[in-house]
Amino acid sequence: MTEVTVLIKDSIVSIEADGHAGFADHGEDIVCAAISVLMQTAVNSLEKVAGIPENRIILEMDEDGYMYLEKPAKLDEAMDVKAEIVLQTVLTGLEGIAEAYPQYIKLYKREVQTYND
Repeated sequence: MTEVTVLIKDSIVSIEADGHAGFADHGEDIVCAAISVLMQTAVNSLEKVAGIPENRIILEMDEDGYMYLEKPAKLDEAMDVKAEIVLQTVLTGLEGIAEAYPQYIKLYKREVQTYND
């Protein structure tokens, strides 16, 4: 099962996906593939759509199904608005996958009090 955790402080600040869904064999798992595509799209879109420099995007990933993406703190207003649109779009996609395949993905949304203040 893949567990996805979205942290929110006024807006989305990070998305973490961990584990393989187990829908099918490794390399043939459409649930894992869909989650991976959304996470990669988030990273690419934060850079290309929101204009956030690649070296400011906090990204961790490994080959065992783990990916962590964190939006930089203290963005200018235009970047922050675009970043939120990107991340809300990704969240919408993740929610759709969680609704369609609830036995393979759990989605958690957590409000946080502090974030890189």
